Amino acid sequence: MDVTLLGTGAGIPQADRAQASILLHDEDLLLIDCGAGALFRLGELGLSPLEIETVLLTHLHLDHVSDLLPLAKARYLLGEPWLKVFGPAGTDQLVRSLHSLYPYLQSIKLEVTEIGAGCRFEICGLDVRTVSAVHSVPALCYRIEGSSTVACSGDTEPSAGVSELAAGSDLLVHECSFPDGFDVTNHTTPTPLGRIVRDVGEIVLTHFYPHCRGLEDEMARTVEGISGIRTRAGRDLMGLKMSG
Repeated sequence: MDVTLLGTGAGIPQADRAQASILLHDEDLLLIDCGAGALFRLGELGLSPLEIETVLLTHLHLDHVSDLLPLAKARYLLGEPWLKVFGPAGTDQLVRSLHSLYPYLQSIKLEVTEIGAGCRFEICGLDVRTVSAVHSVPALCYRIEGSSTVACSGDTEPSAGVSELAAGSDLLVHECSFPDGFDVTNHTTPTPLGRIVRDVGEIVLTHFYPHCRGLEDEMARTVEGISGIRTRAGRDLMGLKMSG
C-alpha cells in the first residue's frame, strides 16, 4: 500500500502545508479527508479528480472537508457527476447543505454513507475498522487493512482507544498539532502521544499548526524517544510505501 500525505497542516494557513488530507493507494485510490489544498496537491501528483471516486472523512471540521465540494464539481466538469462520501454522523446533512447552495450542481450525485465507532466495513477493497477519537465534535479514527495496515487518527487527544486500534499496524499517521508546553484539549502534543502509542511499525506526525514551525523534527524525536517507535514529521506530498 502506498500512502501520500497531501495536506499536513491545520486550520491556520501555511504556505507549505495544505489542510488535512491523506491519499491511500492499494488496488484503488482512497482519499481520507479533503481539506483546503487537497485538490491542488492531487494535481501536483498528476492525478485527475476522476481517479478519486471515494472520500472517507474523519470528522466534519472545515479544515478536513473544505475541498469536498470542489472535488465533486471537478468530477462533474470532467463528465463524472458523482462521488462516494463516507463519514461520521452529520455527514449526510453537511453534504446536503453544501449541495443545496449551488443549484447548478444539483445533477451531481453525492452518495453518502454514515458510519460510527465500532464499525467494520469494506471500502475500495480495503477492510476498515473504527473507534471514536477524542475531539470537540464526533470524530473517528480508522484502521485500514489491505496489502498492509495503516491507522489514521484524525483529530484527537491521545487516546487508549486509538492506540489499541492502531496496534499491529505498519503505519500510524497521527495528529500532533502543537509542541510540548501547550495546554490543549481535543488535540495532541508529543510527550503524551509517545507515552500511549505501542506496537506499530512507524509513526508519522501530521496536522501541524504554525506554532510547530521549525520544531517538527524535534517533536518527532520526542515521540520516538518515549515510544521507542521510529517517528517522522510529515510534510506535504511525503510518500510512504508500506511493504506489508
